[in-house]
Amino acid sequence: MVTIRRLSEAETEEFRSFMDGPAVSYQPQWQGCYCQEYLNTKAENDPATPASNREQACERIRSGVMQGYLAFEDQDGEEIVIGWMAANSHNNFRLLPPGDSSTATIICFAVDAAKQSQGVATALLEFALKDLPEQGYQNVQAAPLATGQFETWGYRGPLALYKKFGFAEGSMLDEQHILVTRAL
Repeated sequence: MVTIRRLSEAETEEFRSFMDGPAVSYQPQWQGCYCQEYLNTKAENDPATPASNREQACERIRSGVMQGYLAFEDQDGEEIVIGWMAANSHNNFRLLPPGDSSTATIICFAVDAAKQSQGVATALLEFALKDLPEQGYQNVQAAPLATGQFETWGYRGPLALYKKFGFAEGSMLDEQHILVTRAL
């Protein structure tokens, strides 16, 4: 059974351990990101290293700037992180243009390779859609690949997942990504 929890300071070590290995085992290009790419400014990303991103993630978890959800599974009496979804105030993602403060943005999914296609991303999104309004958000948005395919580098989640939960397709953000939105 999968348990979903909002990221908190108490789960910092679990988050780091997941990002150190299972989150990137099938996506080596993400190694060292620790979901900091969009929380950083361009100037911060240019010199960023895995170590600095890891440290920054810990500080942002402590301060509440880094937000999202962890999926846990009981394995022999121990809770192990098997998934992550970054869902945050749109304006905390400093690499994105400023937006409405009542909008949450989902920027990233990572699911342990051994747990993919088992409903982990669905459980994360379903939980977030119930929890985000409790945090004061009125809308949520994401930008999956417009093709509907979920390529190995398509970390934003598959379009079909968002459509399953009633997200409406909007304009193209670039040549590959489409904006999807939903009222909460």
